[in-house]
Amino acid sequence: MATYAEINTENIVVNCIIADEEFVATQTDKIYVKYDETNPAGIGFTYDPVADEFVAPVVEEPAEP
Repeated sequence: MATYAEINTENIVVNCIIADEEFVATQTDKIYVKYDETNPAGIGFTYDPVADEFVAPVVEEPAEP
C-alpha cells in the first residue's frame, strides 16, 4: 500500500488515497501520483510534473484592522 494524490487537469490535488499499485493502474479515468513524507501532498496542493513535486498552497494571513 502507498499514498497517492488524485490530480485534476489543472494539476491541483483533489483527493488523497491509500491504495495498492494494482488498484491505481485500473483507474484510467483519473490521474494519480504517488507521494510520501519526502514529497508530501494534500488537497489543494499544486503538482509540478516537470519537477515531480507538490507545492503547498500559499495561505495569506488576514490584514490587521
